[in-house]
Amino acid sequence: MGIQNKPSLARKRLSTLAVTTTLAAVGVGVIGTGAANAATTSGIAHSQDVSASSTTALLNSYTQHTGADYLKVTVDIAGTVIDKTHADLANAKIWINFGESGEADQAVSFDGDGKPANTVDYTYKATGTYSVSLKIDNGMGDPTVTATPLSVDVKAPVVTVAAPKLVADVSTKTPAANSPVVVKLAGSTVDPSAKATAKTTIKWGDSAADSVLTGDPAAILATDAKLSHSYTTAGTYHLSVQLDDGLGNANSKTEAQTFDVVVSPAGTVTVTVNRAAGDDRYKTGLLISQHQWADNGTSATDKLHRMQAKSVVLATGTSFPDALAGVPLAKKVGGPLLLTNGADATTNPDVLKEIQRVLPTKDTVIYVLGGEKAISAGIKAELEGKGYTVKRLSGEDRFGTALAIAKDGMGDPSHVILARGDNGTNNNGFADALAAGPYAADVFGGGNAAIVLSNGGALDANTAAYVKSKLSDKDIDVAAIGGPAVTAAKTIAGAVEQHKDATGKWVGNFAGAVGNTRYETAAMVASRFDAKARIGLATGLAYPDALTGGAYMATAGGPLLLTDPKVLSDATNSALKTVAATTSGVDIFGGKVAVTDAVASAVASIMKVATIGSF
Repeated sequence: MGIQNKPSLARKRLSTLAVTTTLAAVGVGVIGTGAANAATTSGIAHSQDVSASSTTALLNSYTQHTGADYLKVTVDIAGTVIDKTHADLANAKIWINFGESGEADQAVSFDGDGKPANTVDYTYKATGTYSVSLKIDNGMGDPTVTATPLSVDVKAPVVTVAAPKLVADVSTKTPAANSPVVVKLAGSTVDPSAKATAKTTIKWGDSAADSVLTGDPAAILATDAKLSHSYTTAGTYHLSVQLDDGLGNANSKTEAQTFDVVVSPAGTVTVTVNRAAGDDRYKTGLLISQHQWADNGTSATDKLHRMQAKSVVLATGTSFPDALAGVPLAKKVGGPLLLTNGADATTNPDVLKEIQRVLPTKDTVIYVLGGEKAISAGIKAELEGKGYTVKRLSGEDRFGTALAIAKDGMGDPSHVILARGDNGTNNNGFADALAAGPYAADVFGGGNAAIVLSNGGALDANTAAYVKSKLSDKDIDVAAIGGPAVTAAKTIAGAVEQHKDATGKWVGNFAGAVGNTRYETAAMVASRFDAKARIGLATGLAYPDALTGGAYMATAGGPLLLTDPKVLSDATNSALKTVAATTSGVDIFGGKVAVTDAVASAVASIMKVATIGSF
């Protein structure tokens, strides 16, 4: 017969393809997506079924990226494969059209096994809904295999911007002419996205130009000259502070506070001595709160110069440890520290009424200190039932609760103060921490320092590790108030109390303040405040009045001195005489049993005040 011509490669391929597609048409073999639908009007399969036995085109799903990459999507094409026995792999391609007008198809290659990568990325130019299509070209000129289109919905991210939080205060509201008034911003914050755009504006209320400070208010140094101003003429000036996050969109928000500054003629200061005295510890705390905080829904300050509260800190009034660390927290979150009997199933009715007076339910938080033995589950549930967001800050014990307040409530600040938190002799181990509260809130490290507790002269492992993490060779970021706290600090490896070496140079990485008595220690701490600051005074033998009064002083920007209830302590007497010519006066916290009339009269005599006023 002679030698027959060998079929060409193309003819052989087409013949094989015809067989496999015919088998596919009658249901034999594995048919890829799209290929199974390749029918003909004559009942004979077309060569469109190029995948024949194993070519599969799939668009499974997609994932939209987040953050700045929100326009980017990753499309899953896992399972897409080409029958490499019927393809020219060097030229075979997957073509994906992402449905965006004017954009070319994206090409994806196969590997030697006829498989592509499982995912394909694409970045859109705008949000919208797009139809993504995929087709397989076997590189041999045959019809393509297509996948079922995939609908992709590219959405703009939901941006949640935390409202700016302005915690402003002034060094004094009753300065003499030509004496500086300093605005304090400690505790003010903005959303991280607004740290570069935020703007703090101070309107002094006289003819002086506004002070404008840009950037994160938490990063503004307390010594910035723009925060200070002196009024040249006696009178009343309306000072306002405004914090704008500067984002310029629907999420942008502004907060403002105003203060009436009453300026006396040069060389004169109006000095007063006032007492907050309720029938019990809870009512004294209410008087203190009512003196400082405006009714909710009013302007930033009211006609009594009270501020609008942003939060409330609630602690039990039957023990002291949890509330000790809560004093600087109250300043930071912008509200009073109130006491209730935490063992009760509900809040003290008068305290609940005060919470509702000062604090709206919208966008506000009540911080309860300690576990359910300190503040019951019933109290928390009651407050939540009133519409408040309630955040419990607690640990396994008093030391763990103080750490929780520092980390979760205070935001883990760079500065920390260690003070005794154990019961001590006769349940009086609280004194040093009382004086430390306003110091942590206003002075140490520029304010916004946390308080953690020692067990006398010892530390639990977690507190020791936390304090150690704050020690620095460059700055003094840790202070220990009182002898037991200093002893405890020295148990930390590498901790050295600040002192002068043999050459007269200051060395050490933590500061200590230790007096011979609790009164001396409190006076040492008070000496670190501005001499113009108003002074708080409470008994050093009981804690409730000093806790709520300490929170008051933390917000007012002054120290808390302690005294023996019956006789004005020598150290306290000396401290008051030191500032008598500069301070605007003294606020006494507690009734006549806590601080007797004899002590109050001695204070009034030092301040040269004839009448003691009431909160």
